[in-house]
Amino acid sequence: MRTMEVQTPADCMASIYTVLSKRRGHVTADLPKPGTPIYLLKAFLPAIESFGFETDLRYHTQGQAFCLSYFDHWSIVPGDPLDRSIELRPLEPSPVQHLAREFMVKTRRRKGMNEDVSINQFFDDPMLLELARQDADLQAIL
Repeated sequence: MRTMEVQTPADCMASIYTVLSKRRGHVTADLPKPGTPIYLLKAFLPAIESFGFETDLRYHTQGQAFCLSYFDHWSIVPGDPLDRSIELRPLEPSPVQHLAREFMVKTRRRKGMNEDVSINQFFDDPMLLELARQDADLQAIL
């Protein structure tokens, strides 16, 4: 997660909340700066959603808001990134249990990589047969 610190006039606060909510961010504090008409808003934003955030923020606030971001902490993303049964629809938010798959696919697209991740490209045939045998033995025990 990244911490975002946004400085803005009071009349732009609603726009900032809108931009953050579209990007799965959540506000932790919004405080007025004493003696000024400026508010300081602090929020957490997933790192993958931070790409293009500043441009989006300036667009929605007509250039009146300025932000500073820095890494804050790691957070576990729910879901299975290798679940191929998950269908991702463009321009629609994914359910919470599909986020890991969505983040993996978005990252691989951005880097120009193949979206399909399989172990076949990393193991030779004898190793795959051994892994399948071990999996079958494990399933028999359970």
